[in-house]
Amino acid sequence: MLPPDFREHYFSLFKEPEPETLYPELYRKLIDDGTDVIIRHLSEYSRRRRELIRKVKEKIKIKSLSVDEEIAKTRIVASDAGNNGVDLRSAFLPLYASAAIVAEGWKIPEDPIFKAGEADIWFDGFKLDDREALLASKIQAEVTLEAIERWKPKAVVFDGTLLLHFWLLPRGGVSKDYQLDFDQTLNVMISLLQTCYERDIPIVGFAKRTRMNQICRRKFKIERMRDTALLDLVLRLGEYTLPESEPMKGNVVEEYKKKAEEMKIPKNKSEKFTNIYFSYIKTGLTTPFRLEIPEYCLDRLDEVGTILYSTSEEDGIPFAINEADRLTRITTSISNIRSLMLYSKALDLVKSGEMKPEDLSLLIPQHGEPWVLRDHEIITGGSKEK
Repeated sequence: MLPPDFREHYFSLFKEPEPETLYPELYRKLIDDGTDVIIRHLSEYSRRRRELIRKVKEKIKIKSLSVDEEIAKTRIVASDAGNNGVDLRSAFLPLYASAAIVAEGWKIPEDPIFKAGEADIWFDGFKLDDREALLASKIQAEVTLEAIERWKPKAVVFDGTLLLHFWLLPRGGVSKDYQLDFDQTLNVMISLLQTCYERDIPIVGFAKRTRMNQICRRKFKIERMRDTALLDLVLRLGEYTLPESEPMKGNVVEEYKKKAEEMKIPKNKSEKFTNIYFSYIKTGLTTPFRLEIPEYCLDRLDEVGTILYSTSEEDGIPFAINEADRLTRITTSISNIRSLMLYSKALDLVKSGEMKPEDLSLLIPQHGEPWVLRDHEIITGGSKEK
């Protein structure tokens, strides 16, 4: 007989949805009153944004792009990664993968390069979902390096940011495994940037999701507004912001520079690819996207921007990025299929006597959680982009 906890979670997939039981007064505060408050805040946010536009529009340097079918045919490498592990009561089971493709305009002339994350069980430590995202970034950099070696592209587009997200930095209490994974990921990211620099291949990070407010906060002293919210009213289709005169700063940048020094890369060279600048580009009818580009190839931002714009559809996602994303999107359904296979194979072991029925409790999700704890259908870009 199946253990009750296991049976409850296993067969819950086939039950009718549970009726809503939220207390009426709590429902009113959360839904009715809460939405009214949010709408008022959004209305005020919109008013402030339009007032700011009149003040700052002339201070934002913008350049226009044109669709160029010939430049669009440039051979580029695009890469992406996805992750969507499951948190069980007994352990965290990571699930992540990456792919790199070569594209020439709207064509993919060769088969993609794939890499699956290592099958593992993580029993302890916190920031486990961050560790999974970190390792997804690591293998994305690895497949990108392999793609550069194989296909000799004229440009590289890295889906996500070139700089790891600051939430992935090791902080007090992280495990030795996390610290090791971070160090190895940093090593591969520096190797990728160095390779592109030495071969004079421009590389850009293309962040589809960003919560940054660097332009608003640093340039205009506006704390409570995202760059994309402001620039959505500034940029027109086919326009991008010129990078600021100073590169990005912060703890992540310092980690990159420190790692380059550990790798014995001369400072006069490492700064050419660890000095990272950013720009926002509007390639479609949606929100602007964020680009990150190293110092050594800033002079080719216009060319790379033209490739991205010329190969984008209405949603603004360039063809190569869209294809890489499609190949690596680990959906909840895929994660659930793996969970079902784990249960099935565990049941076979119970039947053969290699496991006890009570051992199936090891495969029960955290209390109250669905089959997967999270529904990130990314990740980040290889890196989580916030």
